[in-house]
Amino acid sequence: MIKNLETKKYLTHDELINEIFFKYKESDKKKYTSLFLSSFSTNKLNFRSGLPVFAIMQTFPKHSFKLREGQTLDGITPCEVCSNFNNIEYDTDLIEECFLEVGGLISHSLLIYYYYLLETNKLEVTQPTESDFRIFSEILTILLEANEKDTVKKTIQSKIGKIKGFKSDAEQRQALLETLGYCSILETQEHKGLLNNYLNLAIAPTKTHSSDWKYPVDFWLGKDGINKEAFKFWFGEYSQLDKFWK
Repeated sequence: MIKNLETKKYLTHDELINEIFFKYKESDKKKYTSLFLSSFSTNKLNFRSGLPVFAIMQTFPKHSFKLREGQTLDGITPCEVCSNFNNIEYDTDLIEECFLEVGGLISHSLLIYYYYLLETNKLEVTQPTESDFRIFSEILTILLEANEKDTVKKTIQSKIGKIKGFKSDAEQRQALLETLGYCSILETQEHKGLLNNYLNLAIAPTKTHSSDWKYPVDFWLGKDGINKEAFKFWFGEYSQLDKFWK
């Protein structure tokens, strides 16, 4: 662990990898899922931000900076494993704003992963309320009742925005649905989430060249439903949600 990390102007790729895994080791799944659930009625977006990173960390490899064969270290060539550069500026102003106001990930970088784990670990444990379970249940029901060819991008997102007591804008709903993708709850047979499979999300495929939705939820259709095993892995300790994995 690097002391006074926040005072450094730049960090190396390998320093950040070590810090990320240190913070991940300190984190607790039940705390992260409880915070996630508690965000629905409180509209505290920072409660929701940690889970996507925790989900990604399930299969994220602990690795040293690696160049593709034949490349040389020049400062602008990214790591073959994660697509981050070898030297990374420690600037978290925009990251902090997204953590507090988006409730999820807008891009994939080691610094984002580190910051989200760091700040989520600082939060106090919360207990979801009946309203939280109701809102999340309504979101899941909308997904399960979607038409076979429905995507998350129009009808579904619009319906979620009309749930009573759930304040959100389109960007926040997108981040929420993308989180369920990272958790492998929303995935397809060909495009899996991160629970059991690592994929470099910085260069992950998209459904179309113009799509601004993240993998794998970008490929999800109503016919794909939800992955009950993945759902139980994340939320199996909450009896209020057991109908979604049984």
